[in-house]
Amino acid sequence: MSRHRNVRNINLDDEMDDDYDDYDDYEDEEDPDRQYRYDRNSLSANYYTYLTDSGRNSPTPPAPPPPSTVSASNYHPPVSTPTATAPPSTPVSTSIVRNMTAPLLQQNQKTSKNVNSRPSTPQMATPKKVQQVKNLQAEAAAPSMSRPSSEVDLTDFRRNQLQNIAKAPVVPRKAPKPPVDEKDLINLIVVGHVDAGKSTLMGHLLHDLEVIDTRTMDKFKHEAARSGKASFAYAWVLDETEEERERGVTMDIGRTSFETTNRRIVLLDAPGHKDFISNMITGTSQADAAILVVNATTGEFETGFENGGQTKEHALLLRSLGVTQLVVAVNKLDTVDWSFDRYEEIRNTLSVFLTRQAGFSKPKFVPVSGFTGENLVKRIDLSWYDGPSLLELIDSFVASQPPSDGPLRIGISDVLKVSSNQLVVSGKVESGEIEKDDKVYIMPSVTAATVKECANSNNSKLCFAGDYILLTLQGTFEPESIQTGSVIVRSGPDTLLPARKFEVRLVVFEITTPIIKGTKTELYAHSLCVPCSFVKLLYTINKSNGEVLKQRPRFLAKGTSAVVEIETDHDIAIEAFTTCRALGRVTFRSAGNTIGAGIVEKVILPE
Repeated sequence: MSRHRNVRNINLDDEMDDDYDDYDDYEDEEDPDRQYRYDRNSLSANYYTYLTDSGRNSPTPPAPPPPSTVSASNYHPPVSTPTATAPPSTPVSTSIVRNMTAPLLQQNQKTSKNVNSRPSTPQMATPKKVQQVKNLQAEAAAPSMSRPSSEVDLTDFRRNQLQNIAKAPVVPRKAPKPPVDEKDLINLIVVGHVDAGKSTLMGHLLHDLEVIDTRTMDKFKHEAARSGKASFAYAWVLDETEEERERGVTMDIGRTSFETTNRRIVLLDAPGHKDFISNMITGTSQADAAILVVNATTGEFETGFENGGQTKEHALLLRSLGVTQLVVAVNKLDTVDWSFDRYEEIRNTLSVFLTRQAGFSKPKFVPVSGFTGENLVKRIDLSWYDGPSLLELIDSFVASQPPSDGPLRIGISDVLKVSSNQLVVSGKVESGEIEKDDKVYIMPSVTAATVKECANSNNSKLCFAGDYILLTLQGTFEPESIQTGSVIVRSGPDTLLPARKFEVRLVVFEITTPIIKGTKTELYAHSLCVPCSFVKLLYTINKSNGEVLKQRPRFLAKGTSAVVEIETDHDIAIEAFTTCRALGRVTFRSAGNTIGAGIVEKVILPE
């Protein structure tokens, strides 16, 4: 054919007669595959209603009336199917139809197009999928047919599940008592502003106590000098990750243990940088006592205390999270030639803040040098100080007595390994006791599990309140369902029921913007951090006697004590302070600053 065809004098009738003899037949030709194609409009409204959550959980819909009695706008015709001449040879399983979902049905109804296997007429046999649709509609109309749990409304199902857990009978348990140790256990956390020398101080203390042998310490010194950070050698004892050593900043909680004359100490080294304040709060929630490290170098103390540093915030967080025993280590005094005036200046400034604003009754002060190791284990010979060394003050801490006979509460602080049927977590037993083969639940995900392995720092298989333990749980675990901040409990009347709304009595710290109704903030409790909002400002109270001052205030200013109602974005596992102190303390932070702290007075469960 010529590339440029001359069409000026072409006769269209001749062209149609010659080449397109059967053109008119194409419009009327029936598509033999039409019966196998999925037509969304052909399915009735009842079918799509059934596939939605509202349809599955609503009462049985009434059968559609005949077209003669219903207006055309409200009538939905049933599924349009070709007339079947014979039923399918193999009946469709009702269990398959019952578990069918809309995407699966749509996919299954698309039959592959094969020219060689076309039926000669559309009425040869009824497709199986059409029969499944009929069965599906019949089941939707049957009120007695049961639904699987996956098709039940999750809110109602979860509420019933929690009620059954709470109503479960209490499993009779032995009455074991915690082993009587010669030395009491103290969970000690070290906090302070960044670059105050916390890790170096505790690393040198561990080396002097021979927890770290000389050979390992020489290795750290050599590697630190080779990387240009010779002064960080002792900090590497607790800063174990490469990123922490490279940046010279503690990022996560460093954990180790040692013994004094009368105490077993679990040491928690907290990060000082404000970017990792959540890790500091997690460690503080597990602590019984604390060491606040401040930098005595000229200008450094003022930076950490006054100019937006973390010294004030760390002290407030310590007290709000239940730590009452505090030692202030005035570090790096060797940089100011052990000046008594500098020591007294820092001590006087901090004493006023710690006692009047933070709420500590009798904080103790000790001059130290973490780099040279003076006054850590052995007393220093100073003309103006004849008090105890740091180790002696640590040995004087009083161990708390957590309730071992209370309901089981284990706050998960770290999730180490997750698979479909096994979970390894670590956390502190806040209340109760636990051992191998116990049946437990993980809140707020309401996940059932069995304890396969349980061990504390002494490798004991029976763990009590106050122990930091490692748990291996067996069950069925969904991805991302178990996270830091979850709580392990038992069934029965003392179980912990998750909720979203809580009544909290709080104290407002130094804030620039008053708290009003609807204020968004972050809630910290034990190892949990979730967004929340103030939904009601109930009343303000007098700090000294708890007297109600004003009902429904418009705002909460700095220094105000009040009772408020908060709501979190999703269910969380905390409870009233009177039930479990560790799970009843809350802290509120916004824009990188701590704006308030308090205790949970009431958990508002959904009706």
